[in-house]
Amino acid sequence: MLPGGSLRHRGSHNVTDSMMRLNSVVKDSARRFKGLPFLAKLMFIFSLVVSLLLYGFIFQYFVKTDIKDDKFLENDFCPACLGHSGCGLIYFDQVHLSGLSGYRVNQIFNTKNIYYGSMGDQKIVFKKLGSDTEIRELDKKICKEANRPEGCDVPRVLFKTDASIELRKEALQPKHLKQSVGMFTCASYRLLDRLWTYYKEKRKEDMIMLGDKMQLWYTANLNSEPLLLQTFPASERWPFPHYYGACGRHILVEHVGKTLEEYRNEPFHKRAGIAYELLKIAELLTNNNEDFALYMTDLNWENFGVDAAGKVRILDAENIIVVDKLALEAKKPRKYDEFLQSMHHLCEDSRCLAFNANDLCTRLHSDHNYYAVCFNLLDPLMTDPLMPGGLLHNMPEEAKDFWDLEHLLNECTRPSKIKGRILAKDKLMTALMNLRDQSTGHQNKPDMGMYHGRDLPVKEEDFDLVPRKEGGFQAIPKKNQEVEKAGNQDGQAKSE
Repeated sequence: MLPGGSLRHRGSHNVTDSMMRLNSVVKDSARRFKGLPFLAKLMFIFSLVVSLLLYGFIFQYFVKTDIKDDKFLENDFCPACLGHSGCGLIYFDQVHLSGLSGYRVNQIFNTKNIYYGSMGDQKIVFKKLGSDTEIRELDKKICKEANRPEGCDVPRVLFKTDASIELRKEALQPKHLKQSVGMFTCASYRLLDRLWTYYKEKRKEDMIMLGDKMQLWYTANLNSEPLLLQTFPASERWPFPHYYGACGRHILVEHVGKTLEEYRNEPFHKRAGIAYELLKIAELLTNNNEDFALYMTDLNWENFGVDAAGKVRILDAENIIVVDKLALEAKKPRKYDEFLQSMHHLCEDSRCLAFNANDLCTRLHSDHNYYAVCFNLLDPLMTDPLMPGGLLHNMPEEAKDFWDLEHLLNECTRPSKIKGRILAKDKLMTALMNLRDQSTGHQNKPDMGMYHGRDLPVKEEDFDLVPRKEGGFQAIPKKNQEVEKAGNQDGQAKSE
């Protein structure tokens, strides 16, 4: 007999034996099951079904999230949603979730409904702008306003609300969007005009339909952040992430980078650079060419992101109050032109942020943003366990002694006189601008060795610092200042 034939015969014999043993085990198990009491059989079947469901549930939540699933996007809730301008990016596979965000199990623990992913080479954040509880509460409010039971058909019932009935007859106005704290706390017609100009979620470019109004109304009631990101876009150098669009009840925005708390152990010069960027943001939001003041009312370490170039941007813009300065100048409310200085003693909690929304809405000039940054992020007396001593903790002695940084921070946080914070922040920004340079860092002192080409002894107490136009300082000996001034006046007289 050929060897091959013997092997085939032996293999077939083994398979037959295995099948016979399996059949025997099955018959034995069936016989034992039949011998069980009825209640035991019932418990066995129940346990089997529960086990199958449990393992199926676990498997289901470890499979990948289908980002194109309309149920996940909640597109069926529109116009009780945030829009559709980003759906094309999702449906045509431009957006992919990454890491744990790509798995359904993440939805169990992700109470903030924030997902991370990529769009080509760009990292993105895909978020819902509210917890499931907050969104359910808004849906419940819509049902109640339309005299419908909880759990009603929200998209249809949205058009039965009082707001919808009004908006059928008239344009969307500031009165329809009033908020206690947020973008529309002191809304103006000019702000709404600007919003409609930049709004990506309109169905038609040249027409505003009732569905557009109700969608904007819903967004404002849930979270005005996507409206603010569109109205003051990053493309025009506003300090926010790029807004790529919405799809259902989610929006797509740029992933900026690490949050401030991740910089707690970075070298001092890096933290000084970030502090300088924060004060630049405060400056831009307070004074800009658009004549809008944007006041930050919720500052914490997670609300700011730092990109690879060291630029800082605001990640959570939900609680920013927008004030139309031109509207104030036109209406001239009482005390509108009086300077508003933020006073922290009005705050009950030692670490809260003191502000009066009505005061911010009715004053042309305020130091609120500088107060917010200095007190909540830079205060040397901060006891926050995440960043004891504030962002500029453990500052070098040179920064304290030469740049007087600790005193300037205290003055910015708790000013000793009217407009003291404004005076302090200018000096503070100059100091931080110099301290952020690693090549010179906190040792970037003005050159004390030369004065108009003549060698002079180096004693800091004998000099005053005069800012140069090109940046930095020039050291002027105190004893020669009057001579220098007289010489300058004489030179001017001769030239005349």
